[in-house]
Amino acid sequence: MTFGEMEKSLIALRDNQVVQGGLLGRIELAVERNAEAIARNSEALARSSEAIAQNSEAIAKLADGFILLQAAMKGLTETVDRFIRGLETNGRRPGA
Repeated sequence: MTFGEMEKSLIALRDNQVVQGGLLGRIELAVERNAEAIARNSEALARSSEAIAQNSEAIAKLADGFILLQAAMKGLTETVDRFIRGLETNGRRPGA
């Protein structure tokens, strides 16, 4: 190998290192951006999980309230039915 060939090889090697250094820099920036995005997504996921838990609690309370409302409506319906039957008989018991 001549001195000129060695010089060309070293120049090519230097150019290759410059290109690879640039690529490495861009990869490091991309990794940092991705790490930041992952952190933001993790925070958003935590907030969403909290919101889901709150919504689940609210739905459970609504379901309990609905059950109470159904019971109240049933009692009211029975009372109204008795009232109407009383009006139909004019307050007298049938067969009296």
